[in-house]
Amino acid sequence: MENLINYIFPPIVGAFIGYVTNYLAVKMLFRPFEEKRIFGIKVPFTPGLIPKRREEIAVAIAKTIEQHLLTKEKLHRLFEESGYKDRLKTRIEIILDQMIDEIFSDIQTSLREGISLGKLNIKTAVIAVAFDKFVEKAGDKIKEKMKKKILEKASDSIERNIEEELPLILSGLNVRKMVVDTFMEMDIETLEKIVLGFSEKQLKHITYTGAVLGFLIGTFQTVYLLLNY
Repeated sequence: MENLINYIFPPIVGAFIGYVTNYLAVKMLFRPFEEKRIFGIKVPFTPGLIPKRREEIAVAIAKTIEQHLLTKEKLHRLFEESGYKDRLKTRIEIILDQMIDEIFSDIQTSLREGISLGKLNIKTAVIAVAFDKFVEKAGDKIKEKMKKKILEKASDSIERNIEEELPLILSGLNVRKMVVDTFMEMDIETLEKIVLGFSEKQLKHITYTGAVLGFLIGTFQTVYLLLNY
């Protein structure tokens, strides 16, 4: 019985040690979150690897994102595919409609005020009344023609200016700084949850692999003892 325990003991202990060491290794990626001191002496391996080298990791991630994921070419393509030109054109049309409506409204208001207050002579007043009636009847058609003419003149110029300005705007975007700042501002506990969240299965496999390897090493020790008994 005692011999049996001696043979079983190494694999079990090996599995336990392998599991615990890998579990602690995974945990020590993040924990402890802050540096620990005892009697003013820094405790080794504190803080965890990621909190300790947080800025280096942030810069490395930001560099990778800037060089491979959010390049200026890809950002430009994203802008093009987003349909911003169509939305901008629609927005310009809405603003033009509002501006033209306001202009016509101001003209009609001025004419009516001039007529009612007697500021216009008879001839001018007749012309003003006729113009006012004309605007009421044909106002929508006139507004539409004005908008069409303005859009024809302005749209090409606006689109050309956007094409010229967009690369400059994208060049001014500091993607690396944005990513680094976001990474550094993020609470370390939240970061741990994010990383462990999407890699939970893989990290568990690492832990279990430690147990398996420890068990195999213990088994080899037992076999070695048996062969040399």
